Parts: sequence; C-alpha cells; structure tokens
Amino acid sequence: MPGTGPVAAQSTSQNPPTAAAAATGSDFVGTNAAADKDARAVSLAHRHIFGIKGGIKGNIHFTEESHLLYPAGHNAILYYGDQKTQARVYPGMEGSEGITCLAVTPNRKFLAVCERFQERAVCSIFDINSGKRRRNTLSYTSGEETTREFVCASFSAENKFLITQGGPPDWTLTLWSWDKARAHGAVKVSNLTGSVIHEVSFNPTDSSLVCVIGDGVFKFFRLQEGTFKAIPNQLSKMREAVNQNYISHAWLHDDRLVVGSEAGDILLFDNGGEFKMTLPCSPGEPRALLTMAAFGKGFVTGGEGGIVRVYDRAIDVKEVFKESKKIHLDGKPNGERSGAAGPGAGYVTSLVVSPSEETVAIVTSTSQLLQLSVSAGPSDMKDAKEGESVAVENILTSFHSGPILGLDVCVRKPLIVTCGIDKSVRIWNYVERTQDLCKFFGEEAYSVAFHPSGFHLIVGFSDKLRLMNLLMEDMRTYKEIPIKGCRECRFSHGGQFFAAVNSNTIQVYKTYTCEVVCNLRGHQSKVRSVCWSADDSKLVSTGADGAAYEYDIIKEGRRCSDFTQKGTNFSCIITYTATENAQQTNTVYVVGSDKTLKEVQGGNPVNCLESNSTMGQLALATQAKALFAGVSESELPGPIRCYSFPLDGDYVEYQAHSLAVSRIRITYDEQYLFSAGDDGCLIVFEIKKKVPTKRDKDAFLGFADEILVTKAFLDDKQAAQLDLERQVEELTSRIDFRLRHRDSYHKEKMAEMQEKYSEEIETERRKFEVLREEKAEMEMTLWENIKTQKENHAKSTQDLEQSFQQKMLVEVHRYQKLAQDLEKERQEWEAQHDKILEAQSAEIEQLRQNFEQVQRANREEQDRLIREKELAFKSHQETLAQLEQDADREIEELKEMYERKLAQEKDEKVRLRGQAGIHKKYHDDLDRQMQKRTDDVKKEEEKNRQKEESIMTLLKDKESNEKEIKERDKTITDKELRIYDLKKQNQELEKFKFVLDYKIKELKAQIDPKTADIESMKKQTQAMDDELNDYMRKNKQLALDISQLQMKQRALQAEIKSQKRRLRDDLNLIKRFKLDLSETLEGVDEPKVLKEGMAQLYRKYVQNNTKKLDLDTDMQLEYKRQRDYLEKSVDSLKRKLEKDSQSHRIDNMRIMQENVSLIREINDLRREINQLKHERTAQELQVQMGQSLGKDTAVDPAMQEEVALQREQIAELTRHLQSLQDTAPQLEDASPLDGAATGAAPPPAPVLGTETGAGDGSPLQPPQDAAADATMLPAGSDDSPELPAAAADEVVPEQGEAAGAAAPAAAEAPAEAEAQEESDEAAAGEEAPATAAAESATAAAAAPAAEAAEEAPAAEAADAAGPGVDGEAETGGGEAGDGGGEGEAAYRG
Repeated sequence: MPGTGPVAAQSTSQNPPTAAAAATGSDFVGTNAAADKDARAVSLAHRHIFGIKGGIKGNIHFTEESHLLYPAGHNAILYYGDQKTQARVYPGMEGSEGITCLAVTPNRKFLAVCERFQERAVCSIFDINSGKRRRNTLSYTSGEETTREFVCASFSAENKFLITQGGPPDWTLTLWSWDKARAHGAVKVSNLTGSVIHEVSFNPTDSSLVCVIGDGVFKFFRLQEGTFKAIPNQLSKMREAVNQNYISHAWLHDDRLVVGSEAGDILLFDNGGEFKMTLPCSPGEPRALLTMAAFGKGFVTGGEGGIVRVYDRAIDVKEVFKESKKIHLDGKPNGERSGAAGPGAGYVTSLVVSPSEETVAIVTSTSQLLQLSVSAGPSDMKDAKEGESVAVENILTSFHSGPILGLDVCVRKPLIVTCGIDKSVRIWNYVERTQDLCKFFGEEAYSVAFHPSGFHLIVGFSDKLRLMNLLMEDMRTYKEIPIKGCRECRFSHGGQFFAAVNSNTIQVYKTYTCEVVCNLRGHQSKVRSVCWSADDSKLVSTGADGAAYEYDIIKEGRRCSDFTQKGTNFSCIITYTATENAQQTNTVYVVGSDKTLKEVQGGNPVNCLESNSTMGQLALATQAKALFAGVSESELPGPIRCYSFPLDGDYVEYQAHSLAVSRIRITYDEQYLFSAGDDGCLIVFEIKKKVPTKRDKDAFLGFADEILVTKAFLDDKQAAQLDLERQVEELTSRIDFRLRHRDSYHKEKMAEMQEKYSEEIETERRKFEVLREEKAEMEMTLWENIKTQKENHAKSTQDLEQSFQQKMLVEVHRYQKLAQDLEKERQEWEAQHDKILEAQSAEIEQLRQNFEQVQRANREEQDRLIREKELAFKSHQETLAQLEQDADREIEELKEMYERKLAQEKDEKVRLRGQAGIHKKYHDDLDRQMQKRTDDVKKEEEKNRQKEESIMTLLKDKESNEKEIKERDKTITDKELRIYDLKKQNQELEKFKFVLDYKIKELKAQIDPKTADIESMKKQTQAMDDELNDYMRKNKQLALDISQLQMKQRALQAEIKSQKRRLRDDLNLIKRFKLDLSETLEGVDEPKVLKEGMAQLYRKYVQNNTKKLDLDTDMQLEYKRQRDYLEKSVDSLKRKLEKDSQSHRIDNMRIMQENVSLIREINDLRREINQLKHERTAQELQVQMGQSLGKDTAVDPAMQEEVALQREQIAELTRHLQSLQDTAPQLEDASPLDGAATGAAPPPAPVLGTETGAGDGSPLQPPQDAAADATMLPAGSDDSPELPAAAADEVVPEQGEAAGAAAPAAAEAPAEAEAQEESDEAAAGEEAPATAAAESATAAAAAPAAEAAEEAPAAEAADAAGPGVDGEAETGGGEAGDGGGEGEAAYRG
C-alpha cells in the first residue's frame, strides 16, 4: 500500500493532561492535595507484585542475564532473579485504559510502554536503570484519523528508531525518532478487509526495511524520503491462493527470516525478503507457532497446548533446521503429572532467550512466568523428546490465572491467603516475598478468611463452606458447613467467632465449636460485605439492596442502626470505633455503584464524598490516619486511593491493577497494604508514615514461627529419622571397615614400592659413576682440540688483517676521486635547475591560456555529446535485447570450451605432478649444495657490505636530489587539477545558493505567524500565573483563619469541660450529704452516737463563717482526744510514707518540682492559721481543764441541753436538705461511701492520702480558702501537688463547707438548677468513677486510724475504727493513680 506522503503525525511534546503526574514518575494527586503532598503523614510504596499481565505483545524481555522486564497489573516490573527482588516499578499513566505492548532497545537501556487512551494511544519511554520517564511521549494523529492503541512496537538495531503498529480500524504503521519524539513516516498496512496485524519488526542489518505480518498479510516496506514504499515478494501470490494467516516471525542471527503460519508451517526468507522454502521440520499443527525467538544455533517456538519446540541447524543442507527438543509445560502428554505451570498450562503467548542463550523465559495464557534451559546435554534432550518437563520451573513462583475472588491477612504470622477462579487457594509470605503453599480444588473458591493465629482457614466453595487447618505442607478440612456459594466470610479480631454470608442472611458461628451464635437477617438482596467492630461486639453489613445494617452480637444479633439508599448496590463496608467521654461511637463507611464514599453514624449520613469512579473495596488504618479505597471500574485499570482520615476529600492515587480491584486488606500493625484484582495480580504496598508503627515499638510482640502438623505426619517423620539414623550408622561402620582395609593394603604397596625404588636407585648410581668417568675422558680430548683451534685461528686472523689494510688503501683513493666528481656534478645541476625554472614558468602561462581555450571547446563538445547521448540511448535500447541473446549464446559456447580445457588441464596436472616429484629430489640436492655456497657467499658479502656502506651514503644524496625534482613536477600538475575542480564546484555552489535563498524566504513566511502566536501565548501564560499566585495567597490566608478558629474552638471546649467537672463535683457533694444525714438519723435514740454524728456533719459540711457555740468540757475533752489521735495517726503515716515513697520518689520528683512554688504559698497561709488556732485552743483548755476532772459519766442536764441543741441542728439540716432536694436533680444508681453507712462515725478527719508531703505534723483547722484551692486541679490529674500530712486531713471538711455554701445558692437560683438538669446526662457517666475514688480514699485513711486506736482505750478505739474499715484499706488507695493519687482523691472530696 502506498505511503501517506510526508509525515502527518504529531507527537506530544509533553505528557497528556490526564497523565501529567504519572509522566514524572510520581502518582496522581487528588483535588486540593497537590500543594501538601509532601506534608502527608502516609504514602504507599510498591514492595512486591505477584502476577503478570498476559495477552500483550512483547510482555517479557531480558535486560541482563538474570534481569527480566514484564508487565504486572498497570505497571511494568524489573525483576532481579539473582536477588529475588523487584528492583524497579514503572507505573502506567493515570487515565489510561491499560498497557497494550512493550518494547526494549537492543542495547537494553530504554523501555517503551504503549498504553490505550479514550482519545488516542500514547507510548512512553523509560530509562531502565534510573526508572525515570522521558518528558516527551509519542502519540499519532493524522487529520481526523486517531490511533487509539498500539498493538505492537519494535526498536531498530542502532537504537535510533521505533516503529509502532496502530490498531483497528486503520492499522497504521508509524516510524518514530523516539529520542526527539518526531514521526518520520506512516502507512496503512492492512488489506481491504481490515485484517488483524500481529507483529512488526526492523531488519537487524537494514533499518530502512520493515516486516509486517498478520491474518492474510505479509509485507515488506522500505522507508525512502519520509514515505513507506511496499516491496513486492513472491509470497503475495501464494498467499492469495491458500489465504494463509501469519502469526509470528523472528530474524535469525545469520540475517535470515523465519515466519510461522496459523496452519503450523515455518517459512524461510533471505535478508531481502525473498521466499526460499517451507521447512520440512514444520510441526504442521494448528496454532503451534504463536510466538518465536531466535538464538545462536537456531530458534525456539511456542504455541497451543503449552508445547515449546527448539530447532537447531541441521547437518543436511536440504533440511536447513531440525527439531531438537519438544517440551510440554504442563508435564507429560498423557497428563500423568503436572509441571511447573500447574494443571492446564494453556498456550504459550510469549518467549524470549537470555543474552547468554542458556535459558528461555516463557509466558503462558494462564499468566505463568516460566523458564527452561536450551543448553542441556544429550540426556536432557532425550528426556525432553519423551515428554519430560524436568527443566521447566517458575522464575518467581506460580501465580493466579484469572480473577482473585478472596483475600485475607494473618495477625500472628506474615502470611496472606488468596483464592481465585482458577480453583486454587494460595498462601503467600509477604516478608520473604514467596509462595508458601498452593492447593487446587475441584470447585471454585469464592471467599477466604484467615484466623488471627495463622492455624485455621475458612474457604467458601460453590457447594460448601469448609473450615481447614493450615498444616506445614497441606490444607486439611476438619469441618464442613452447608452454605453454598458463600462469597463473604470473616473471622472476628479475637478469632473466637466467624461470620459467613448465606445469600441475604449472615450466620455467626463459634470458631472452636462451630455452634451457631445468631442468624442476622434484614437484607432483601445478597450480602456483599461484612465487618467486625474493634471489640468484636458488633457486626456491620451491606449488600446489593443498598442497605447498611449494624448488629449487636452480644444481644443475640439485635439490630442497632440501619441506613438504606434504594437503587444503589453497595460493595464494601467498614466500621470505626471512637471512644469519647467513656462512650464508644461506631462510624460506618460504605461505597457502591453511586460513585460516592459515605460516612454514616447512628444510621444517619454525616459526610458524603464524590469519587467520580466506582470504588469497590475499603480499608482503614486508624493509627496512620488514612483510608484506602480500590477503584473497580469495568474493563479499566484499578488504582488505589489514599484518603486522609478523618475524611476531608483529599486523596493520592497509586497505579496498581490493570482491571478492577476485588479485595483490599491491611496488616494489624498497619505496615503493609494488600490488594487483589480481576487481573489475577496480588500487590503488596508498604505503608510509609512519619509516626512509628506498632511493630516499631520495643514491647510489641513479633511474628510467630510455630507451625501446625498432624500426629501421623510427626510419627512418619520420626520413623523416617530413625531409619535414616540407622542407615547412617551402617554406612559409618561400613566406611570405617573400608578405610582400615584400604590402609593395610596401602601399607603393603608402600613397602613393595620402597624395595623396588631402592634397587632402581642403586642401579642408577652405578650408571652415574660410569658416565662420570666417560665425561672426564671427553673433557680432556675437547680441551686439546680447543687449544689447537685457538692457535689456527690466531694465525688466520693475522693474515686477514694484512690483506684488509691493503684493500683499505685502494678504497680510500677511490673515495677521494668520487668526491671530486660529485662536486662537479652539483655545480652543473644548479645551473640546469635555474634554466628549467625559467622555462617552466613560461610554459605554465602558455598552458593556462591553452586551458581556457580547451575549456570553451569542451563546453561546446559537452552539449554535442548530450545530444549524441540521447540518440545513443535510443539505439542502445534497441540493440540491448539482441546483445542479451548473443551474450547467452556466447556464454553457452564459452562454457563448453572451458569444460574441454578443464579436462585437458586435469590430465596435464597428473603428468606435471609426476615430473614435480622428480624435480623435487633434484631440487633438494641443489639446495644442500647451494647452502654450502651460500655460507661462503655470506662471508664475502659481509666484507663487501662494510665497503658498500660508504658508497650508499653518496647514492642516497643523489637519489634525494632526483626525488625533489620529481616532487616539484608533481606539485605543479596537482595544482592545475585543483584549479579545474574548484571552478567546477563554484558553479554547483551557485546553483545551491539560488535554491537555498528561495527556501529561506518560504521558511521566513511560515515562521512569522508562529512567532506572533507564541508571543500571545506567553502573555496568556503570564496572566494565568498571576491568577494562580493570587489563589495561593488566598488559600494561605484561609488556612490561617481556619487555624485561629480551631484554637478558639479548643479553648471553648476546655471551658465547657471545666464547667461540667464543677457541676459534677457539686452533685456528688449533695449525694454524699444525703447519705451521711440518713446514717446519722439512724442513731437518734442514742445521744452519744447522735452527738458524734452531728459533730462530724458540722465539721464536714458547715462553713467557717457559721456561728459557733461555746464548747463544754466534754467537747473539749473529745477535741483533745481526737487531736492526740490525729497526731499519733500522722506519726504512723509518716513512717509508712517513708517506706512507700522510696518506690515512687523518681516519679514524684518531677511533680514536686512543678508545684513547689504553690505548696510553699499554701503552707505559709496554713502556718498562720494553725498558730491562731493553737493559741485559742490553749486558752480554752486552761479554762475548762479543771471542770472536766470532776465530771461524772452519767447524763446531767448540761448533756441534755447539748442533745436538744443537736436535735435543733438536725432539724435545721433536714430542712436545708429538703430545699436542696426540691431544687437539685435526683441522682440514681449511686453507691454509698465506705465507712459512711455505719452507725458510729469515725474520727473527724481520717481521710489522708498515702503519698502526701511530710508537712510540720501539727493538727490544722480547715482554712477558709481551702475550697478555692481544691477547685484549681481537675479530678484524676497526675499533676496534683503533694500536700503535708496534716494539711491533707483538712481537705474533706474544706470541700464539704464549700458544698454547703453552694447548696443555698442553688436553692435561691432556679436558673442554675435548670442548667444542672440539662447537664445531668453528661455528668451521670462520670459520677461512678468519682464516687469510687472517694470510697478508696476513705478506706485507705481508715486503716491507719485502726492502728492508732490500739494505743488508746478500748472504747475510743471502737469508736474510731468503725465497722466499715477492713484490711483492704492499705491497698485500695493504689487505684487512684501514681504519685499523690490517694491524696488527690481525698483532696477532691
């Protein structure tokens, strides 16, 4: 087909807009995320890809002996076989519809990746070593014709050009200069019916010659002046007759071409495309030659049935090639065993020979990557012919052939499990990047789940759901559950439950008993996804009916919440549990066919993000603050998106699969992400984040290395081990016996050899003595001969010197005569030279004039000759046919004549060969005689050489002069010729100048409008840059505003929390007062008990500014007794403090340093208060000491007055309590404080923290500012200051008095009561922990009271201890936290 003329293609000087990020080697960044990509805390990096993309041309290449390039998913992989690692990943472009073909330059430095787009095909060039994508991409467009895909590509032998074969309907072949991204020519190569084109290639020795093959298409094209011109070949007529389809070809190392047809014929062509023959060794089977590759000895083919054939050069010239090997990739032809490709290897789609030509890499239709050796020995060749596949093995490991339907990851082991449509279940080790186990089943496996321990599997087959034990080398079923076609199953995080989907019902089982826990119903269509909550108490599910449900497993599967969106097919659901204010909130994320990502909480959607693509799977990394989603668009590549969490719409997209993503899983430590797709690839991503992972911490548990084996397997191994040990013992004993036998044999042999050698040495010694005597005699004879020769030599030397002196005199006279002659000749030569120069210059001038005349004549003659040439050409055409006939006849006659001469020459040769033998003998005799004469001549020549050296110097001078004359003559001739050439070139250059001037004018006319366009575009670009800078400034200002608002929000939240905490403390105070009052009223019949209870209530809840009554003598005694008791308690607690503080001193030092300034201020105030209290107490004791000594124990009128006064106080407190109950909300589910439920009240201030400071040890009265100090620190704070022991005793009364003052205020302010009612629910959740802290603090303080009571009277000890104090008091205070935990609990009341 004729070419399309000058190149009409255009090449993109930059990447397509949709692939701008991918062209630079980085991934596409979502909206509003490009600016802060570097600031992200999470990113993904390809760690390993299990799988290969078959069905594309050139999908495997060698870059070095053990380095392979192949496509996997939507990426190209560079695999180092010697290191078992994938060194480089070349990602595809974002927005493409998939990779269609690959090509590698012959020098193995650059990779061409062709991809299909909606608008046009794009070819990207990668640097294989650096992994960088070149800036310019190749894309063909010619008018309205656009190539949407490239089906094949090939580089030229000098790595300069690239040809790409376009797809239907045009099937355009394009030649590129790929380093400049410029097209040189294009042509439509298909026939009129639009047949499929399979392969194209360059001729290795002639880059202008291109071969194209296809269905009914076999063409050669030559690129000439930017146009492809078809070259006719003999196969065209043959093809039209039989309508053959050509599907593969290869250029052999001897520059010949082999082509494989669909019928199984191998056709041989020469370097120019001329058909030679159909090879006799052709297989003759349909589709047996789907792919070909050449190597040094021949070529390799692969085709249908998974059969690989190796052809070597044949010895017989007629055969040319012979089949040397035939290998079945799936094992023997009769199917007795499976090969490395597994059962059903499919057909061979591509193969390539390594640079050393030792191995062949093979890709099959079942997506398997294999290798076999082509340099095997004779035994291997014999086995291969018999059908053995011992040399075939996987390059990496076997892969899934078809979509992967199930995926799950183990917690305790670095293992993942997958199942696919190929009926296999596979176990992969993602740390070692290997496949640990693969097992094929009779039914398809739709889903799979991995137990956290790594010992159990759940596999959902088409007929049943099977529970399996994962053994060392097998998967063994131990339970079958009748659930057909289970497409989703999941173990709980703890492994105690598992959920299996049965159509629109979810069944939850116990793992170790297989008992049904509950059946979850509610879906109207098939359930597609389930997910467990973090604590395994709840299960969420979604399905094709557009519903998302949340079930409570603990409450027998009761539905907690639901969300429904009709008309949407949800595909995946995940849940996230957030804990706030001791409450857990579950948030659900779902994706489906509506191309949105929804965030649902409590059945209500709270967030919805548009994804612009159908996302099929989700995975959440809570610690890394990232959410991963897999795109599941039909027939399009499936990338992985990384959203920031919580969701804000920003994401980064990473290229992964060539088809939809079917499953996503993430490891427990959030270090790896796994994705499986419909392309059969399993991709392992490494999650890179700035925050450390769980496994990075020292205390995290590492992976387990235990395995599960059966008892029978272990018994067999032990029996085999015993058998091997027995065999080792037998072999050891046998070898020892053989060694002893061999040692004895060697000793005997050594003795024999020593005797033999000693005899031989003696014989040789005698021979040596004889030879030494003969040597001495010969030396004497030789010395005599040497002496005689020296005398003769001295005599001959003297004679030669005399004759030489005479000859030298003669030569000296001759030399002087020659020197005189030379001087005369030199003078004559100089005179002649001057004359010649003058004559030569005149002659040159004459020749120049003659040359100009001759030039004019020659021009006229040239015109005449041109006319004669035209006439002669016509006559030549007429006589050419006749001459050819005459030449053929003469050739035949000459052939007959030379054949006769050849016969005569052969006869003559035989005769001359006999004569040559005779002459050779005579020649040998002459040679010997001549050698003798030659020796004599050499001696004479040596003498003559010395004499001739002087003559030669004179001759050289003469020759140099003659040579100089000749050189000058030659120079004159060359200059004349140079003048003629320059004139001729001057005429040609004038013609070129005229043509170039005309072209320059045309180019200037074309450049001027383009220059104007460039200037306008630059102005537009500048305007856009200014607008972009304005937007960036606005974005920065908005970010600052957002940060300020967030800071204000956090401050308001802190203020709200502090107000809630104060309200909670007030409510707890009211509750404690009610409980203490009820306990006090129980002893109303006993005045003493009632008195003590009222005194305790007064000290605990009444403020200091209340009017105080004068104390009688008994009250003073009671006060003194209690003061003594407190002093003893302080001493005992100090001793205990010294012991306990040793273990907590390191932690407390930090807290004490932070609060030392505050403690000093508090202690100064309290010392002033204590001093005033002591002075008043001392004065009262002196006045009433004498009265107390004479008092009787009976009840006197003063005691009755005291009881009456206390009853009045009780009535007043009761009315006060009634008013508080009317205004304050009722508190439910409150537990009474320890020690408050007893009838007898403990001493006034028994509450004391075990971690308080030492203080000054004196009993202190409650200061008025203590309540204000108590509110400065929140409950449960670890930074509370350590107080002195005596000061800690006063904390509870101080807070009680503050609460007592707050109660009347609450009664007088109805608005505050309403606020308390509104915050009742918020405070109820934290009421119980605060009460428990107060109980533990009270119990801890009561124990020292019991120890101090042992020294007091028995009655006083009974009153002080109380029935609510037990031995747990000492250990109860430890629950309040470290440092001053117990003191802090008491300090907060």
